[in-house]
Amino acid sequence: MTVPAVRRIVVGVDGSAESAAALRWACREACLRGAEVHAVHAWEAPCHSVASYAVPAQAPPPSAEAPGPESLRGLVPDDAVGIRIRTEVAEGLAARVLLDRCAGADMLVLGSAGDTPGSLRAAGPVIRACLRRAVCPVVVISAPSGPAMPAHASARASGEGSRSPAGAYV
Repeated sequence: MTVPAVRRIVVGVDGSAESAAALRWACREACLRGAEVHAVHAWEAPCHSVASYAVPAQAPPPSAEAPGPESLRGLVPDDAVGIRIRTEVAEGLAARVLLDRCAGADMLVLGSAGDTPGSLRAAGPVIRACLRRAVCPVVVISAPSGPAMPAHASARASGEGSRSPAGAYV
């Protein structure tokens, strides 16, 4: 008896509009493929080493502390119904963390950092490192430039039935 492998799409999220667009795209793709989404937010801890003669700094501001997985819940699209979404906050260099997490994944989805699709500015150092070293396909998504109608609103406008908001969020 064979056990079907879990299909997995890894997406890098950082709270930007581009990473939110990447997460939405990954959720739609996961729905088509029957896969789960693994949303990863990598953060670097502030450097704690100071010279022995230096005056110690004050406590870091609350924004410098590690974000919790619940902070990623707001990025999950409302129309991600029936998709298993696993969130993770990991400490480390973003490219290194994403490359570690995409081992064995079907694809890695990232949001572009630039304002012009296809420009060299759009491919920041994290995207370039992932494109060079990832062992799975890498998809780079740019955020829409103008206001777009949400997917669930366009489904209602086209006459499709409404979906239940109860998704399988993990």
